[in-house]
Amino acid sequence: MKLPESPHLRLFLRRLALGTGLAVFFTWLALRQPQGDDGRLVQEEFLAMGTIVSISLYLDTDQDRDAALDALDDARHDLETYAQRWSAWGDGALGRINRQLDAGERVEIPAELQPLFDAAARLGTASGGLFDVRVGRLVELWGFDDEAHYRSAPPDEAAIEAAVADLAGAPPLLPGAAEYGPAAGARFDFGAIAKGEATDRIVETLREAGYPNVIVNAGGNLRAAGRRGGRAWRIGVRHPRPGAQQRVLATLDIDGDEAVITSGDYERYFEADGERYHHLLDPRSGMPARGLQAVTVVAPSGALADAASTAIFVAGPGQWRDTARALGVDQVFVVDAQGRIEVTAALARRIDFAEGSAAITVP
Repeated sequence: MKLPESPHLRLFLRRLALGTGLAVFFTWLALRQPQGDDGRLVQEEFLAMGTIVSISLYLDTDQDRDAALDALDDARHDLETYAQRWSAWGDGALGRINRQLDAGERVEIPAELQPLFDAAARLGTASGGLFDVRVGRLVELWGFDDEAHYRSAPPDEAAIEAAVADLAGAPPLLPGAAEYGPAAGARFDFGAIAKGEATDRIVETLREAGYPNVIVNAGGNLRAAGRRGGRAWRIGVRHPRPGAQQRVLATLDIDGDEAVITSGDYERYFEADGERYHHLLDPRSGMPARGLQAVTVVAPSGALADAASTAIFVAGPGQWRDTARALGVDQVFVVDAQGRIEVTAALARRIDFAEGSAAITVP
């Protein structure tokens, strides 16, 4: 993959590569071949939705490698179309909705967008507003809408307060709604759920094309189905800080069909006066959420795991377990600001911790 010429984007991609490489759940162990490559693993990697996407297929003995590469290329094109549709600041359907909101109009939610709008509304309500797709104004204010807008210092406090007030005054997004607004202070940003749904769609598309054994990693948003030959896909649990002595904390086998999604403070961020300011914003304060470094959720779907990992991260050390219960997820792995690990009992039963790793198991 050739890096773009923009110095801002090159910096973003270097940071992205570092963050992806240090994701709590990473595909390194899933794709590593201990006895060498037997030729049945087919992979494609590309840039989409603001992150590096990797798709891997494990072929059955009668499946053709060239045909599999064509299927992966089709999946890439589908994802590019999907990304345009859900770009908050682009020319697709969601971008048009946001421009209508900017103009003070009441907007119609197109039929193709309604299922994910409905899911976002339900998950937002269940999370008590910790997951909120209306936060686009805050994302833009902090400069996390585009790599060219990355800041070197936090926004003005008064501007943050005004954006929070505008968000609080905007009408709620209701399940089943076909229209929204007017709400000039709101802007939809589905970045905390659309990547998860994208992994769901890729897996489903490849299954329909005849490839049941697939793993997708979209910048820490991982979905696996089937098996890698005679064994399960194996995922490595890695530390979210590059300076950590203990790099691999644990491993997890995915055997069947699951999403493993990580939200962390290491992918999109800047530092000022020794403080890290990341993209996981608390809608209540307008500030980056504090108290956790990374949250990983294992769930049946990428959309659920994506939204849940965001809400749990925002909830923080004191509330994360209650938020997980409210969202109906029971397999959660949390690394707090001091590097301590907590894991739910349902996930602890499946994880093999590395020697020297210590975790607190919670109900």
